[in-house]
Amino acid sequence: MILATLLLALASGVNGAGPSAAPADAAAVIRASPDDDRRERSLARLNALRRAAGVAPVTRSDALTQSASRHAAYLSEHGFHSAPGFHAENPALSDFTGADPFARMRAAGYQMAYATEVIGDIGSASTDSDCVDGLMRTIYHAALLLGRVTEAGVGYGTGAAAGSCTIDLGTPLAASPARASQAGGLVRYPWPDMVISSGSFRPESENPRPMPEFLPDSPTGAPVMVGLRDAAMAGQDRPAAVRIQQFELRDMADTTVPSVVLADAAITGPGVVADAALRGLFVALVPRHPLAPGRYRVILRASLDSGQTLQPAPWLFSVAAP
Repeated sequence: MILATLLLALASGVNGAGPSAAPADAAAVIRASPDDDRRERSLARLNALRRAAGVAPVTRSDALTQSASRHAAYLSEHGFHSAPGFHAENPALSDFTGADPFARMRAAGYQMAYATEVIGDIGSASTDSDCVDGLMRTIYHAALLLGRVTEAGVGYGTGAAAGSCTIDLGTPLAASPARASQAGGLVRYPWPDMVISSGSFRPESENPRPMPEFLPDSPTGAPVMVGLRDAAMAGQDRPAAVRIQQFELRDMADTTVPSVVLADAAITGPGVVADAALRGLFVALVPRHPLAPGRYRVILRASLDSGQTLQPAPWLFSVAAP
């Protein structure tokens, strides 16, 4: 089972015009390690998913790779319960490099305008996992991986934690606003004509568990994620307010699939549930029951307080047969 966790918080860059590289000797050691090919595969997989979903790719940051690798080493040595939260570290223990992800990133030389961290495949010892696909079968983690970051670094555990990964993501302090935002238009996952391997999602596998008062049963259907940040920017300095007028999933008999719509608190609309853990102007449609194999159609219509209407053509995706 994939037990992923995340830290949903924004960080402001401090004391510097941009990111500093990780120390050359530390970066060289990381790049020479046996795990580095695995890191590259993970970043390549993440970028393939981002491009297909409509997001610009990230570039590798040696500083973020160092901070992620250090935390992965700490978790491998001390387990996932040595501090209050998977993203925290206990300063009394060996391998401590920072109380939280942002402290570890800064210690590695990274000055951020925005940053976040995700951890996945907890409890896995598999050295074959790239960890990314498991994290994408979530709500909050998927939003972070498809969000407004431009750089990333990956660290892997060892021993019994060899399958777990720590991914640090950020946008450097010196990045222009255009580069810090998504690559225009909507971000969609599943994207048009995508085939997903499973139509189910277990909310209890994600930490924090998504909205148990609205999603009490498990499994649910696979979430449909849409990122509206760039579409809501519309040439402005900050996103316009978004109101969802229609967000539906229909099967090939044109029957509406019963669902719950969770959204960033800046997104409103009839039936939309504000979710404080879902940020970056993402909205998630979560079917109440697993999706059977077959094709599904997504319909979205929204408006901005600027008067603009967002109404992309409906798109199809498929759930593969077992």
